[in-house]
Amino acid sequence: MIPLFPLHMALFPGVTLPLRIFEQRYLRLVTESLKTDTGFGVALIRSGREVGAAEVWPLGLYVRIVDWSQGEEGLLHIEVAGESRFRVLETYPEEDGLLMADVEWLPDEESHPVPESCDGLLAVLNELKQHAAVLSLKFAPVESAEALSWQLAQLLPLDDAVRLELLASHDPLERLAHIAANLDQWARQ
Repeated sequence: MIPLFPLHMALFPGVTLPLRIFEQRYLRLVTESLKTDTGFGVALIRSGREVGAAEVWPLGLYVRIVDWSQGEEGLLHIEVAGESRFRVLETYPEEDGLLMADVEWLPDEESHPVPESCDGLLAVLNELKQHAAVLSLKFAPVESAEALSWQLAQLLPLDDAVRLELLASHDPLERLAHIAANLDQWARQ
């Protein structure tokens, strides 16, 4: 069983995301994670809000805290890095509202080099990384098909169903083919 942090934003493996923590239940989650050197789950909100109660989609990502600081306004600032994907089997709210989940871990992917046919997708990714809203996200250099597919999934303007479909995919080459086939349609949305 792992604690969950529901977000209105999907997170993918290899991506680092800054979070501001102010609710008591999440301050407890972060404190326990730092003390025990463990991570927690991030799951996309299906209904509800980030503040208060939320129902999550059945896929998520295990993250670890890679940096933290205390903000002047009393908020806790953390950066989490996405690691392993999981399927949510069941959720249980604790007394303070922290959502706990029984999860099934999805298999790790086999690593693949970036195919030469993906030069256009690399160019799209590099263009997306230039936008100001992206500068708070940290991306490692793209050295594999997995990294390219996850970074594109993070940055493209996709609806929740597509994000979940990509997160559930076990094959980075299939993910890249799906992204390439739908890129024009997604760009028009």
